[in-house]
Amino acid sequence: MLEGMPGIGQWELILLAVVVLLLFGSKQVPQIGRSLGRGMREFKQTVGMVDPREDVRRAMDAPTTLESPDDESSAER
Repeated sequence: MLEGMPGIGQWELILLAVVVLLLFGSKQVPQIGRSLGRGMREFKQTVGMVDPREDVRRAMDAPTTLESPDDESSAER
């Protein structure tokens, strides 16, 4: 499982778990884990819904303007 993670071994993970437990306490660690899990799940769902080809089509169909919004406000003065 940890072969793909260079530089992080079992002892480092155990030390990290102990530090997190000491910092946040035993009551907060499960809540933090649930929050991280929910956030990762939502991120994966969002990324799965995005079609990069559709973004390219929208960008190509969008009208292009050479002036920035700041240029328009200075031209009105």
